[in-house]
Amino acid sequence: MNSMLAPGLLLAAPRLGDPNFDRSVVLLAAHGDEGGFGWVLNGRTSMSLDELVRRAGLEPSQKLPGSARVGGPVASDQVWLLYRSEERLAGVEDQFEVAPGITASASRKALEQIAENGAPESLITLVGYAGWAPKQLANEIRFGSWLPSDVTAATVFDVASSELWSFAYGRLGVTPMSFTTRTVGSA
Repeated sequence: MNSMLAPGLLLAAPRLGDPNFDRSVVLLAAHGDEGGFGWVLNGRTSMSLDELVRRAGLEPSQKLPGSARVGGPVASDQVWLLYRSEERLAGVEDQFEVAPGITASASRKALEQIAENGAPESLITLVGYAGWAPKQLANEIRFGSWLPSDVTAATVFDVASSELWSFAYGRLGVTPMSFTTRTVGSA
């Protein structure tokens, strides 16, 4: 189900008009005739990782650092774990490489292993995901709601979520304001 857009990043236009995606950067994992699927990488904090693990009915063997962020408005009860591919969790089958160096899992077994052994250093925990119906994303891009970009593991894991949106625009050599439409002389 991949296209030229996936895997990749989607950078929200400065005035997207949807509070779910304001200044967001989405890691688009899949896109094709059936629609699109990905995660908001810089969503608001939902809860601590420790709290999330406890809510899942697990008892962490140690204090777990970090937090879970909102990964999108769809399936807000679903937990997704993203981490560097070289930190794949041993004995967990349901892991897949989204893009070179970026692995994802929604497996309870992965969450259990994190509770028992600690989290991978690069772990990004997301609650929910972003989804698009067939042709919806292509139309949103055509109308200027999203700027597609390539993705690197360094961008996903090494840039603070609070800086990701402006960093991703800068990587393309543009500013978010250059992506807006203005007519000179209009009020």
